[in-house]
Amino acid sequence: MKTSRGYVAWLAVSGVVCVAITIFAASAYVTLDMSQARPALHGPVHYGLLVAHIFTGTVAILTGVSQFWPGLRARHPRVHRVMGRVYFGAVLPSSLLGLVCAQLSLYGLATSGPLTVLSALWFVSAVLGLRTARQRRFGEHRIWMIRGFALTSAAVTGRLWSLALGALVSPADQAEGLLVFATANWLSFVVNLLVAEWWIQSRGYARTLPSAALSPSISSRSAQSSASVA
Repeated sequence: MKTSRGYVAWLAVSGVVCVAITIFAASAYVTLDMSQARPALHGPVHYGLLVAHIFTGTVAILTGVSQFWPGLRARHPRVHRVMGRVYFGAVLPSSLLGLVCAQLSLYGLATSGPLTVLSALWFVSAVLGLRTARQRRFGEHRIWMIRGFALTSAAVTGRLWSLALGALVSPADQAEGLLVFATANWLSFVVNLLVAEWWIQSRGYARTLPSAALSPSISSRSAQSSASVA
């Protein structure tokens, strides 16, 4: 499929925005000063888990952006594979750490709920993306990478949603602020996944998959029936 200039420009702008917001968000934790942490914490252990989650997530975003750059896989397949391994090596621990941090949240189910769902989906998408790559099912791998990075970039879109909703609602107290935060957390990955699915369908990625990948149970039953007849 030919890559248009508009797609390249959109990808470049999106990549710059992702990288800039990610670096800004992670900068508060570079000094390892717990007083600079944005959420309330239980203590040093909670802070350590949060820092590990943030830095592995930062690596995931930075390497994930590179995986979508046109021509990287075709012209530099070795770089593509190495960056992919680094990406998965960051997403898997970051998603598990996200699950733990969500349970440690001091703000209740309203905030821990969406973060738990996001982290679980993030882990599953990474496992499926890695498995399909190892099995050389590259059509399915591309689809899971798109879904996975939609979840990875929720760290970026969540901050954009928080700014937009905060400016729109102007919360007057902590309760309203937590409501804005929780809403932004849900929107951060739900909207991303909807856009990802639209992109997968509009680009025809699902239509190019083998029929066995689309309906493995039907294919396997057909094969078994043929074998029994033979």
